[in-house]
Order: sequence, then structure tokens, then C-alpha cells
Amino acid sequence: MVEASSLKMRELVFGLPEQLAEARAIADKVDYGRGGGFGRVVAAGMGGSGISAYLIHCLLADRVPTPIIPWHDYSIPAAADRGSLFFAVSYSGNTEETLTAFRQALRRKCHVIAVTSGGRLAELAERARLPLAVVPGGLPPRAALGYLFVALLAGLERLRICRSHRADLSEAVKQMAARRRVWFRRAGIVASGLQERLPLVYSTCRLLDAVAERWRCQLNENAKVMCHVNVFPEHNHNEVVGMGAPDFIASRSALVALLDSSTGARVRMRLKNVLGVTRGGYAKAMRLESEGRSRLARMFSLVMMGDMVSVELARLRGVDPVPVARIAELKRLMAEAGR
Repeated sequence: MVEASSLKMRELVFGLPEQLAEARAIADKVDYGRGGGFGRVVAAGMGGSGISAYLIHCLLADRVPTPIIPWHDYSIPAAADRGSLFFAVSYSGNTEETLTAFRQALRRKCHVIAVTSGGRLAELAERARLPLAVVPGGLPPRAALGYLFVALLAGLERLRICRSHRADLSEAVKQMAARRRVWFRRAGIVASGLQERLPLVYSTCRLLDAVAERWRCQLNENAKVMCHVNVFPEHNHNEVVGMGAPDFIASRSALVALLDSSTGARVRMRLKNVLGVTRGGYAKAMRLESEGRSRLARMFSLVMMGDMVSVELARLRGVDPVPVARIAELKRLMAEAGR
């Protein structure tokens, strides 16, 4: 049973490039409404739905003047007002935090767009005649990243927040399809290095901050393990002092550094020096470089690698990567408690 479920999640991970291509075709048919001159973009979402907005933020933060704010809570930031573009992102359409944020955004007169596969969010958006991007259902939310990411990106393009990324997305899709088997073999080596160790995943540039977070979430949900994430160079001003303590961590942790062509020479030097001055504070260190020409393709090369690592680590641990029993139990308890 676990083996069959592992193969299912592996197929979903391998299918990410095809999902991205399909998502573009779906997004091209969505009416995102009209508007312009937005002062900010707020994208509310949780878990597998919320990571899409964080990836968008990292892709565009140093490319567009409009702030893009990923948001993961019941309430929304005070800055969200009638001059804001607001995305409510819930794959199931029933995430209580996102539904609460959605209602607040309506009261604030934001330009609201719903992204979902259905559920209560779709019902409310249709009733209010709001722009609605409906994506295919039936997946674990974390396995619907391609649909949600492209739905958001296409909306930002259509409303003139950013330029078109159609060519970049095409590059990413082609590269992922061509390289996935090679990457999967590499992912098996990385997963072996993480087995029975605490993963320490470090981003070395702002493009990859959300990618590191995606690694954490996938290792949590698929492999059922804890994972720690931090970013360079900020890491060098605090965490570097604590690495390897308490003592049991030194022999039970493995470091994964995510690098990109935008990782500066000084940051690369910092990584090298950190690995030197903290030697003995971790059991193993691995470096992974992104691949591709465009920022989007490079980002998704390491997203896909992380997804593959999580599935392979689940296999090595003998756990089923699909169910997330504790999340389901928490939702049940919250529903029983009412609002």
C-alpha cells in the first residue's frame, strides 16, 4: 500500500512540467477583471496553496516596483485597501484562514481574485461576481503547485503588474521534462544523505528563499520529517554561532545549500567559510546549483529537485508520502469546535 502511494506521489512530482503547461492554457481563458495602478498585491493562502505566492514574491521582488505580499493568516495587513490587488488562494476552497481573509478583503474594497478548485471560496466568488481562476481538483494541495503558481502569475501579467513570462515558462517546462530523470537520480543521493538526519536547507539568494521553504514543506508533508530553513547572508550574523549545538545535532544534521547564478561571489565565499568554521557542527554538507537560463526556469529546477528528494526520503523511511493525518485531524478538531 505504501509502495503504491509512493509511486502515485512520484508520478505527481514527475508530472510538474506537464502541469505547468496545462496551467498556462487554463489561465489564458480566465477573466481576471480590469484594473491597474495597484499600490500593492496581497496573496493570502496556507500550506501548499500559500507557497505559490511566496515563489511569485521571490521571482518578482527585485523586478517590479509593486510590493507583492504573501500572507498566511486569518487577518490581512492594514495596507490592504481599495488600491490593492488581493488574491485568495485555497486549492480546496475551504481553508478557514483564507476564507476569513477573503471576506476582510471584500470589506476593504480590494480588487479580489479567487484561485481555487472549488469549495466555499468558488461559491462566494461566483455569488459576488468576482474574477475566479478555477484549477483542476482531486490532488493533494502541495501537488497542485503548477496550477496555482501559473494562475497567480498570469493574473499579475494580465493586470500589468509584471511582464509576460510565457517564454520563461516554456523554457522551464522543456528543461524539467528533459532533465527530470537525471535530477531524480541526484535526488536519491541527496535523500540518502538526509536519512536519519535533520535537514538544514539554506538559500543563498533571494530568488531561492521560497524554494528553500518549499523544500521544508515537502520534507514535512511527504517524508514526515522536521526540516530547518535559513538564508544567507543573514545566517552568518546569528545562526552560525549556534550550529552543532546541542551536541546531538552535530552528528545528526545534514546541510543542503541551494545556489543560483545570482548568488553573489561574496555569498559563495561566505558559504565556503561557514562550512569551514562550523566543521564538526554537521554530519554532511551538499551543494545544489540551479539550472536554466531564465529566473523562472532556475527556480523550478530546484523546486522539482526538492520535491523529488522528499519523495525519495519518504521511500527510504518507509512512510506513505500522500496522507497528512495530523493536518486532517487538526481540521476535524477545529471544525468540531466551530467558529
